[in-house]
Amino acid sequence: MQATLYTDDGAYFIRLGNGVVIRWCRAGEEWIKERCELPSGATPIGFAALPEALREEVLAVLARAAAVSR
Repeated sequence: MQATLYTDDGAYFIRLGNGVVIRWCRAGEEWIKERCELPSGATPIGFAALPEALREEVLAVLARAAAVSR
């Protein structure tokens, strides 16, 4: 599944190939995930630019999206 990563104002976003956008933001020591609209000022980033603690979350979303699209 195609996906693009973004960041804006301390939050991280993924836009999946089907147009769904998911936002992660910090809440203490955890990352909170929710569906949202992509902010107009969001900047595209590469996977390496994600905080290490968030990378596993993003990979899990991609794996679930790939499984559902089969």
